[in-house]
Amino acid sequence: MAFDDRLREAFLAVVSHGSIGRAAEALNVSQPTLSRMIKRLEQRIRVPLFDRYASGVALTVFGEALLPFAKRIELDTHHALDELERLRSGSHGVLRIGTAVSPGVTFLPRILERLAVEHPELKVELMEAVSDALEDALIDRTIDVAITSSIEESDDIQRLSLSFDDTGSVIASPTHRVRDRGKLTMADLGDVPWVMPPRGTVARRRFEEVTIESGARPPRVAVETRSSAMMKALVAEAGFLSWLPRPLYAIEERANLIAPLDVAGMFVARRSYFFRRRHGLTPPAVMSLLETARHIQD
Repeated sequence: MAFDDRLREAFLAVVSHGSIGRAAEALNVSQPTLSRMIKRLEQRIRVPLFDRYASGVALTVFGEALLPFAKRIELDTHHALDELERLRSGSHGVLRIGTAVSPGVTFLPRILERLAVEHPELKVELMEAVSDALEDALIDRTIDVAITSSIEESDDIQRLSLSFDDTGSVIASPTHRVRDRGKLTMADLGDVPWVMPPRGTVARRRFEEVTIESGARPPRVAVETRSSAMMKALVAEAGFLSWLPRPLYAIEERANLIAPLDVAGMFVARRSYFFRRRHGLTPPAVMSLLETARHIQD
């Protein structure tokens, strides 16, 4: 086989350490031995993987193309070993969940609480990210299941019927001056600074779609950030407006720091779904998660 475990490990070590010498030391092999391994791999796949310099090595275009596949094989190998250990020991192993912020703070805590009681041997690893990053992580097998509102079904990804609802709205501080303007539309808020996720993200695209559907143009966004904590701070303390799912500002709402703003057409119901890879067996840990989530929903 052209890309066996030892050659893959050698390739990734050289990439990680940036030189044959440092990689050889990390792998506890001699530098000539590691050089021969890299040369053997290059001969087998018939392309050069590294440019050699006095200070170290750098990936060629062929090496750059090979790298994500090598990392994926490495990750799949770890996942396979985890699954074999689960079968050997009779445990559930590791469950890797990716979630958007809103479902992560809304209903996932209740699910994990029950899961911890019913399956105390299960280890859960959480990844919080926007939908596009969750989609990539699901395809790359970094996570086993994703919970979000905005992933499209594809040949690789299946949307499950299990879902949870929340709402999104424009938010402002309770004392914001725009509250004195009476009934509001988005056209009335063009003179107010906005903080939103970066352009091109799923959340930003959805905000712009809802704004246009309300009959207005999207406002000028003064600050872009992926941090919901920063967004809420600017809303509560600096007079900014934003548009967030209600669960994300529930604590601040109870503390009278942030409150929804009644803007025509901008109060929107959202539905988050569970997503899994379409192909391959569903790990037992994922089945336990889905079963627990259905009980919570019922």
